[in-house]
Amino acid sequence: MKNKNHLAALLVVVILSMTCRFSRPDERGETATNAPATELPTAIPSATPEPQIQALQFVTGRNDYVIKVDNTPREVLVYVPVGYDASRATPIVIMYHGSNQGGPLMYENTKWDELADEQNFIVVFPTSWKYRLTTEPGIHEKWNTAGLHEIVEPGEELKDDVNFTRVILENLKATFNVDSTRLYATGFSNGGGFVLTRLIPEMNDVFAAYSTSGSGLWGDEKLEVIPTGITVSLYSVVGTNDNKISEGTGHPTPFPILPEEIFNDPVFNTAITNITTMLSLDTTYQTQRDDQSAIMVFDSSLIGANNQYIFRMVKGLFHVYPSGDNNHLNLDMAPIFWDFFMQYQK
Repeated sequence: MKNKNHLAALLVVVILSMTCRFSRPDERGETATNAPATELPTAIPSATPEPQIQALQFVTGRNDYVIKVDNTPREVLVYVPVGYDASRATPIVIMYHGSNQGGPLMYENTKWDELADEQNFIVVFPTSWKYRLTTEPGIHEKWNTAGLHEIVEPGEELKDDVNFTRVILENLKATFNVDSTRLYATGFSNGGGFVLTRLIPEMNDVFAAYSTSGSGLWGDEKLEVIPTGITVSLYSVVGTNDNKISEGTGHPTPFPILPEEIFNDPVFNTAITNITTMLSLDTTYQTQRDDQSAIMVFDSSLIGANNQYIFRMVKGLFHVYPSGDNNHLNLDMAPIFWDFFMQYQK
């Protein structure tokens, strides 16, 4: 666990935040659930129907905010690197967690904050909303992906997480010197589904590149109609032993590891075809191979753009966002995703 002193800053007032401890999910992808949340005061009076966009108070390191979006208090953790310089435009990475997790868990269990200090960018860990589902008992934290409406109990109000993202960015721009040409989004599992089904179709004019782990356009994370003409870039990672994808698609593990077998597999071919269609890319690909993974690179644009889609299948990886110490390969995708992001800007 990271041991950090931090202040929880609000839009108008700064409050002390309680340090949260979470159990790290093991490599088989057992879901860790947040401890009961402490209700924090909202940053904007409840009578205000629209969010106020204004400068946040912050400290170097971890900052926890509650902002009101669509008249709903929403939680977001912002990590400010030690080298932040207000005179220099700073990139931003937003990390979307998986089901039943939360922004603080991804902060604790990934190394994005350490990389932010090394590379001098701001990293953001928002938290989704809680819903009652028809598929399993209890209350579950979920992002509003394209398929969420099919599995929530009748009467549940779906939150507009795209607008939540927009409000986060507007508040950050009011607070920091943000490099608006270098905004990036990454997601794990359900968070990856949100990236694929909401952010890429609806915010491709804002984010320069995206990455996901443990997700694809299948199961609940699907689009009824695949949009076309989008020219952003995407890097996706899947493990051959991903039990959650197996449950969602009915595909037994281990998944194929050879590029030609992946491409000819009905489940993965459909997912790859959907992504390449959305990103205006031909389905021809180049391959790379090592002892632990197969990488397929789709970079032949159908409309003359300069984008690409990288699909990486990792041998023996379970349902995790690879962060070095949570998988037997010691694979940490944060620096790999960051290097990928740095190839692109708006």
